[in-house]
Amino acid sequence: MGTGSCFPDSMLEVLREQCGQDPRVAALYAFDLRRSGECNIAAVFTETPPWPERLELELAVARALEMERVELINLRRMPLISRYDVINRGEPIYVGDPEVLSVFIEETIVRYSAFYPLLEALYWRVETKPLAADMLPQ
Repeated sequence: MGTGSCFPDSMLEVLREQCGQDPRVAALYAFDLRRSGECNIAAVFTETPPWPERLELELAVARALEMERVELINLRRMPLISRYDVINRGEPIYVGDPEVLSVFIEETIVRYSAFYPLLEALYWRVETKPLAADMLPQ
């Protein structure tokens, strides 16, 4: 997708140094699910930091990327379909703990693969089911 390219390499280096100081940050992904050209950042944490520490981390990431503010989206708390889309279409811009990231990716793909046939069947029924007689225009 190339979303990491919305940040110059020099900024990404500073970001990687900053994130390397916090062992709870397993990985960061840059993504644009809406394809609006806007870069969003999601984090995979080894453990979710308490709010004060998370705010400090967001400020550090914002400084590294020379942005006014940044909201790190906790990838573990995103809906399954969005998690899969971030992994599939996003770009990892920092990987601090490859083992935690690989387990997270595997877990997401397994859950998505188990859920996808049900989702596909549901959408197929909704899109192809004829309207009930009481829903037809008179």
